[in-house]
Amino acid sequence: MGQMTKTEYGIIEISSETLATIAGAAAVRCYGIVGMVPRGWRQGVSEILGWDALSQGVDVNLDGDEVKIDLYVVMCYGVRIAEVASNTMETVQYEIEKMTGLRPAAININVTGVKLFQ
Repeated sequence: MGQMTKTEYGIIEISSETLATIAGAAAVRCYGIVGMVPRGWRQGVSEILGWDALSQGVDVNLDGDEVKIDLYVVMCYGVRIAEVASNTMETVQYEIEKMTGLRPAAININVTGVKLFQ
């Protein structure tokens, strides 16, 4: 089940999968983010997901009118993790608000790895 809004014309339902895809697409466009990884990978990152699997690196929790988003990302080596995470949070919040009208209560960035480019 997703986020439901009632209008004079009917009901609009935005699924968790849709919110996850919007958040994932916004995150991978941010400088310093290499990709998304599935939730629960604790023993290293052997595969970074591409554009077709953006929602797999995102966990969306809907509790009433509150939306909480957890992003599992791999960052580029040499970037300031705190700054990239902060910029990513702002970008994801902006995109979710712009596309759905919902304001996320929390956006958490979980850095699961760092990738070195040669």
